Amino acid sequence: MSLRRHRWGEPKRFPPFKTERACLNGCGIVKVTRHESEGPRDVHWQEFWRGGDKLPAGPTPACEAVQPPVY
Repeated sequence: MSLRRHRWGEPKRFPPFKTERACLNGCGIVKVTRHESEGPRDVHWQEFWRGGDKLPAGPTPACEAVQPPVY
């Protein structure tokens, strides 16, 4: 059984710290990447959202398409 991988769309940037990419497979997941500075160091992290709800922290959620893929 092979797992479907996410295909992330073009980034939508929200200056100064946030980038969002939606999965093109139709699973409804949006990957949010944050880029911030804390004093002399940069801090980066990712969050995953579906339908306005933040998913629990951890590895990238599985890609389970709920509608046909967008090409």
